[in-house]
Amino acid sequence: MAKNVFPPTMQTWIGRRLLDGEEGRSQVNYHVMDVYALPLRVYFLGTSDRWIGEPDEVVQGFFADRLARPGFFEDWQNSGLPLRRWLMNAFSFYLLELRRARRRDGRAGPMGDDPPTFSGDPNAAVDRAFIVSVVRRALQRARVLCEEQGLLDHFTVFIRHHYQGRSYKHIGEEFNVDHARAAVMARTAGRKFRAALREILEQDGTARSEIDQEIVVLLENVST
Repeated sequence: MAKNVFPPTMQTWIGRRLLDGEEGRSQVNYHVMDVYALPLRVYFLGTSDRWIGEPDEVVQGFFADRLARPGFFEDWQNSGLPLRRWLMNAFSFYLLELRRARRRDGRAGPMGDDPPTFSGDPNAAVDRAFIVSVVRRALQRARVLCEEQGLLDHFTVFIRHHYQGRSYKHIGEEFNVDHARAAVMARTAGRKFRAALREILEQDGTARSEIDQEIVVLLENVST
């Protein structure tokens, strides 16, 4: 059985934001759309319901419908499920609703009211897409932080070394610094990247006491 990459959410950041009224709800909605659009797109493309519509349009339609419902996140909190599992279940029901609507319009596929089938392991596919989405968002946030602080070269060195596999010696030649300085620059940007990861994982509900371990697991899975 595949390892669950992240533990059940602890309803921390989302729970606090939901207490802040409409502004807090808007922040939660933005976070969910920002992080989960890719995982749900991957899920949709692996199902037998791919014929329903364009992936991005279907996912955005799901967000527009479900995130506007009063009690949607409260129902998730009561479920005890990790947020991505809750969203997968809700998305599956949404696809069934779309299929029924297509049937009323005379455009139904052959499955009727059967649940959508998935090619492969949907949990593993969504977990992988979730990891990619989180890392992508963290890199974007870290780049912005570095740029705002005049450290854009530090971020570029970090990318060159950790994601492009270049040695500090060759990077130093590119930036006219020695290899030790290049390593320091990469570590500086790396701290901002990990800080961005911590922020996103806390927003997703990971307990603060577990975030460091989850970052380790996440980065291990990125490299596999």
